[in-house]
Formats: sequence, structure tokens, C-alpha cells
Amino acid sequence: MISLPELNELLVAHNCPYAISIQLNADEMAYDLSLSISASEQAGTVVVSIKFIDISQFTARDFGGGLTQLMHMNVHKLDSGFDRMRYHLSDLEDKKFSFYFSSFLLD
Repeated sequence: MISLPELNELLVAHNCPYAISIQLNADEMAYDLSLSISASEQAGTVVVSIKFIDISQFTARDFGGGLTQLMHMNVHKLDSGFDRMRYHLSDLEDKKFSFYFSSFLLD
């Protein structure tokens, strides 16, 4: 498990989406999002995969039509008191991508 500051550093350094997948976790009756990102669009670049557990309020806009970069993604911890939504991820520059989630792990 990596810390929240380490996750944020990873997200800033890797801004090119490689793959996004949303899957139902039938045991928890919740959706999990797997995000694979790289630092460059060039072939052979290392791809990092992060799994976000129990996502909600997923939003993506202006995505595709060529290379889409998610500039300055950031995760912050919520102090709302809701058990299921502990964190919020958003693309700070263009607001193309955001969601809430309960936990994360590096795949």
C-alpha cells in the first residue's frame, strides 16, 4: 500500500491514460475502477495500474479524439464522515475526470 502523498506524486508524473476499466464487485455490490496510466504516449513506456475501490459519482468528459492527457490529477481525503466515500480524485486542470472512492491499491 502506498500513502496518499505518494499516490498524488504518481498521478502527477503519469498523465497519459492507457486503460480505464469499471467492474462490478459482486461481493460488495459496488463498482471498482482500474486506471492504467503512463508518463508518455510512446510505445514501451512503463504503465502504472491503480485500482480504486467502491467508486461513485464517476464523471468523464471531453475524452478521446486523439491522446487525452489528465493533467494534474489529485486525490484528497474527505472529512465528511461518510464511510463509503473517503477520497475524491479529480483532474484539476481541465476537470475531465473525477470520482469518489473508499480505498485504493497499486496493482
